[in-house]
Amino acid sequence: MRTRLKDVAKALNLSISTVNAVLRNRSDISKATRRRVFDKVKELNYRPNWVARSLVTQRTQVLGVVVPDLSRSFFTEVIKGIDLVASAIRYHLVLTNTGEDPRREDDEVATLISKQVDGLVIASAHDPGDNVVWRNLSKMGVPFVLVDRAFPNAPFVGVDDERIGFIATTHLVDQGYERIAHLRVPSLSTGIGRVRGYLKALRQHGIRARQDYMVDAEFHSEASGYEATKILLQRSPRPDAIFAASDPIAIGAMQALLEEGVRIPLDCGLIGVGQVRYGEYLKVPLSTVDQHRVEIGKLAAKALLDLVSGQKKPAKPILIEPTLIVRASSLRHPRTPRPRGAQENRARAAIPRNG
Repeated sequence: MRTRLKDVAKALNLSISTVNAVLRNRSDISKATRRRVFDKVKELNYRPNWVARSLVTQRTQVLGVVVPDLSRSFFTEVIKGIDLVASAIRYHLVLTNTGEDPRREDDEVATLISKQVDGLVIASAHDPGDNVVWRNLSKMGVPFVLVDRAFPNAPFVGVDDERIGFIATTHLVDQGYERIAHLRVPSLSTGIGRVRGYLKALRQHGIRARQDYMVDAEFHSEASGYEATKILLQRSPRPDAIFAASDPIAIGAMQALLEEGVRIPLDCGLIGVGQVRYGEYLKVPLSTVDQHRVEIGKLAAKALLDLVSGQKKPAKPILIEPTLIVRASSLRHPRTPRPRGAQENRARAAIPRNG
């Protein structure tokens, strides 16, 4: 026989309203009472009737998460962070994949809204200049938070992309590289910010930016990094370092460099962005900039749940400071002091394995 809310309350000698308050995550309930209720809920295998509850609370305890590519580790790690926060207060996630198609994104968002999710976390495929979508969501009163890709006047949680471009390029300059190229993604706000940081670092170090050293690629495509690097290798003089807008792009670049007999990092330094898990196990361990993806997800979930509870949207974007991780692919001078900190101390300063 199905366990009812009053069965849980009777077993704990508590009122039904108290048990209900715990399950709704009300802040005025003590930790000891919360623990008792959740232990008993698990013991009795109680499953709330969400349909009935939503009629009373006007909430479904469901969040929609819209991302452009579920196969990529960046988004899976962000979703992990969202789930850590949401599941702790009995919220459920519905995930949708848009394939970087803005029209499909609009359809998925409309479907999630029709199913009455309490709020949305979105990594948008829309053009950075298109803010109509977010104005419409705001007019409808749908709580939402954007991640990874920022838009004007919309709630956003992510990393400071200009800072990423600046610290990655500055690191290459500090290693003695002078002809620094950039494999960019100018179609998304994340890529635009990284270009700005790249150019800012070059200016501050008195290095002229060359237009022919900036070649377009696709964020999650190793193949595009490979093809873009083949183009760079035809430049005269060749670049002596490459800042790639993502780790997948950098991995494709590494393959192209190795095929051409270019010694990494002696002839050409290389750094990406994203801290992919296998980056340190590549033939030449890959230097990168860590975006702290799980933390982005956790902060996005907290911001969204605040909006769901009726709080005002954040006055400004929530930006996480990126972390430089130095490995062999950019370490031309192993004795150069590296940044301090738990993440950086784990960076590998191995001698390059390909020359």
